[in-house]
Amino acid sequence: MRRSTLWKSSVLSLLLLGFALSVSFAQQRTVTGNVTSEDQGALPGVNIVVQGTTQGAVTDGQGNYTISVSGDEATLVFSFIGYTTQAVPVGAQTTINVTLAPDVTSLDEIVVTAYATQKKKDLTGAVGIVDSDQLTQMPQGNITQQMQGRVAGVTVTQDSRPGQGAKVRIRGFSSFGNNSPLYVVDGVPTFDVNTINPADVESMSVLKDAGAASIYGSRASNGVIVITTKKGQSSGIKVNFNMYAGVQDPGKGPDNVLNTEEFADLQWLVYANDGITENHPVYGPSTGSPTLPSWAADTDWFNEVFSTALIQNYDLSLSGGNQNSKFYAGMGYFDQDGVVIGNWAKRFSGRFNSEFKIKDRVTIGENMNIVHRSDRGTANNDTEGGGVMAVYGTQPIIPVTWTGPDFVGLSHTFTEGDWGGTGIAPRLGNRNNYVAGATRDADDVWQNLRVMGNVFADVKIIEGLNFRTSFGGDMGFSYSTDWNGSTYEESENRATSTYGENGSYGGSWTWTNTLTFARQMGDHNVLAVLGYEAGKYSMGRGVNASGAGYFSDAFSYRTVSNGSNLLGGGSWFGTPRSLVSQFARADYNFRNKYYLSGTVRRDGSSVFGPEHRYGVFPSVSGGWRLSEESFMAGASFISDLKIRGGYGTMGNQLPVSTSNQFFLYGGSPSTSFYDLNGSMTGSLPGFRPTRIGNPDAKWETQITTNIGIDAVLFDRKLELVFDWYTKDSQDLLFTPELPGTAGAASAPSVNVGQMHNSGIDIQLIYHQTWGDFNLEANLTFTSYNNEIISIAEGYDYFDSGGSRIGPFNRNAVGGSMGQFWGYEVQGIFQSQGEVDGAAVQDGAEAGFFRYTDADGNDVIDPDDRMFIGDPNPDFTYGINLVLGYKGFDVTAFFYGSQGNEITNHNLWWIDFWPSFQNQKSTDLLYNSWTPSNTGATTPKASNISNFSTNAVNNSYYVEDGSFFRLKNLQLGYTFDKAILGNIFSSARVYLQGVNLFTITNYTGLDPELRSGSDTYFGVDRGGLHANKQYLVGVSLGF
Repeated sequence: MRRSTLWKSSVLSLLLLGFALSVSFAQQRTVTGNVTSEDQGALPGVNIVVQGTTQGAVTDGQGNYTISVSGDEATLVFSFIGYTTQAVPVGAQTTINVTLAPDVTSLDEIVVTAYATQKKKDLTGAVGIVDSDQLTQMPQGNITQQMQGRVAGVTVTQDSRPGQGAKVRIRGFSSFGNNSPLYVVDGVPTFDVNTINPADVESMSVLKDAGAASIYGSRASNGVIVITTKKGQSSGIKVNFNMYAGVQDPGKGPDNVLNTEEFADLQWLVYANDGITENHPVYGPSTGSPTLPSWAADTDWFNEVFSTALIQNYDLSLSGGNQNSKFYAGMGYFDQDGVVIGNWAKRFSGRFNSEFKIKDRVTIGENMNIVHRSDRGTANNDTEGGGVMAVYGTQPIIPVTWTGPDFVGLSHTFTEGDWGGTGIAPRLGNRNNYVAGATRDADDVWQNLRVMGNVFADVKIIEGLNFRTSFGGDMGFSYSTDWNGSTYEESENRATSTYGENGSYGGSWTWTNTLTFARQMGDHNVLAVLGYEAGKYSMGRGVNASGAGYFSDAFSYRTVSNGSNLLGGGSWFGTPRSLVSQFARADYNFRNKYYLSGTVRRDGSSVFGPEHRYGVFPSVSGGWRLSEESFMAGASFISDLKIRGGYGTMGNQLPVSTSNQFFLYGGSPSTSFYDLNGSMTGSLPGFRPTRIGNPDAKWETQITTNIGIDAVLFDRKLELVFDWYTKDSQDLLFTPELPGTAGAASAPSVNVGQMHNSGIDIQLIYHQTWGDFNLEANLTFTSYNNEIISIAEGYDYFDSGGSRIGPFNRNAVGGSMGQFWGYEVQGIFQSQGEVDGAAVQDGAEAGFFRYTDADGNDVIDPDDRMFIGDPNPDFTYGINLVLGYKGFDVTAFFYGSQGNEITNHNLWWIDFWPSFQNQKSTDLLYNSWTPSNTGATTPKASNISNFSTNAVNNSYYVEDGSFFRLKNLQLGYTFDKAILGNIFSSARVYLQGVNLFTITNYTGLDPELRSGSDTYFGVDRGGLHANKQYLVGVSLGF
């Protein structure tokens, strides 16, 4: 019985085991696939594990793997050092291909710095990074436009004209002259990157302090931006196509200007305020209401000058290579029509970068960029002759055209029911018809061809020791025409047509040689660079000629020689400057914990005299990674923490001309008579001094101190980069006025000024993932303080920014660059009694401005001008948000400026009746002072122009210029590789909006002003405002 029971149990157990094994084998299957990096390179050695088991596999040299799984519920986990671990449900799939993303923070990025590359976390200087992913989030025609809000410490002033670049300033101001940063493109220095196609850029490194930048010596005082273009990879051939196209919308224009009926009512208000009873030649007898003539239009000049416009961009690139050769070839076409009539810009670009390993120790290569640019009508869009001022400057009663194609202007007599005659209709102004001018001159085009690049060779001498030589060049050719056809409709007609042609070329070359030693020896890491560099810049020549009197306006007839009168021409040579330099840097760290770095550069420049030709610019910096210390072990929320500091000097030679050291002479029969022929009546020219030389001029010098903190916190989710700095500028070059006893010769630049800057830069980056959701937030914050310490003996200030009402900006000792100075408006005089009891003020009467008597002498005079505003912001900031869900992504970029003020010079035109007979504002009609509207802030509408109305600069024009703007909103979708097949390796589509909304108290069209010079900025003189853009884009990889 017992034996029978045992037999039955054994049989049952065998049956159960067989059933289990049959089920197991029925569900077991093989999964294969390939694992690559984001650049499509194979990843060998990746670990693949079936989640919850010890069953695993490893990818081979081509990134391929094979693994067995049991059941559809299995999940494969892919892990590899330096990459983010990824878990993929198997489901019914038998082939699973995976792309692993790098597991890095921004501090792990490889940074191309001064003549070397390093990890950002190992840097001891202040460096900001903009990579290609950030550039693609903000499609623009110019890389400088894309930098705004991306790097703390960098201020970018946008330019809304088609195809134009932005003004970039790093950590405030260093000089009274040129404050432009140096750009280094693939090792070639330049100050102009407007022709570089953003699609060709791999990364930009912004070197902000002496520790990072002083190795560039005399060109580093304003910071250095190192641009690296894309290279080929040894992972096969890749083809990428990117395009976007869309519409630009200029908006509805100013909402504070008058229509025709309102303008007539304003004329009657002026008559009433000034006690005028005469008849108006257009609006009729002043005894009644104004009557509009039958020919009167109600022209919206904004809609006539501005309209929606197209923008489009196409980029195609081919890259690839193997272990012995790599290449990148890119072509681009950018086409932007301006929202102002007659404005446009186009760019054709081509780039070819390659390198070849010709022996085990020798690599040669080149980087070449060829660009053709052309644009029309973009030069004058922030002047009185620009499109915005055409809107503010032309009365609505004037039509654009009459019956037929003839343009309307002011040289016709506007009479009831009649058109024709000559003579100007009084009180209709003298503004030219902007539409007529833009139409006639539509064929005037500026063209430029630029070739820039370098050839190089790298030689590996021994392990860790490399020699590199690079010869770079930059050559440009420009041509432009200027046609001014005869006019018939203007108040000051041009009876004779004129035509001019201009051509020029220019170039530079740079030869750089470096010897680099990089070795890790146990706990010691060493990087050393020795270099020699020579270059010649600003070479070139130009010619121009012009003629007048053309019987035909036909484009084919426009040559200088076809004019009946040759007006003349001329030619000029460039003023080249040469630079010879020796430099060295040494970086050392112990166990990636203690860092020490030093650089030195000796520059010799041809612009200085023999005694001051050479300058030496050293720096030293260091860092301490506290997170590696044992006493930090308890701070589990800190993943990485380093403090760093640096001190050094940088130089500047840009503000001085190449001939500043020499005495210059010139001859003129009108100013230098000599009795060379025995008669005082002769006109033989002699020579006279035209400029006094200064052989003692020397380098401007900037001394910088920087203290920074780099931190990665909370399980690498939050990154912080903080910098505090000071920058003291010494021996600033300034051109003083000479006394009359010195003659007519102009003064040279002399080293006399001092300036101080200090500020903080902050960048915060936050990463977070919740299942299929991922978020990245990037915040940048910039704040600087600028103070002029001294200018020159006898100079407490100098003014900049002249206008019809005097200079706007004053650069004064104790103040910051570009501050607004003028008379402070206390209010408006309410009665003659108030006028009589106030300080003596020219032109004062009830309804006009009352100024502050700053010096208390009971007379309003120039000594009462004071500080009335500051165009420098308290701080600027950028907020970049990226939210992803599976294949969808949303990117939003906000930019803001706080505490800056704007001089709104447009108010001079529209808020004061006698400021030419232009378009006027609704404030002047409805909100100006009258005896019954004494609370008004706008002076009374009057034809009187004097010191107390519109004749001088005052605080009435100064407004808060702070703003917060949604610069970019992008919604994209990236297609899963599983549905793309074998043709596409990647595919993405997106919709994008640019400049969608702005929050500001500024009453002008745009608070984000294009800057003038560094001593004259923050003034709105009718600059082109930012436009909304609505784009659709496609990115394809093959």
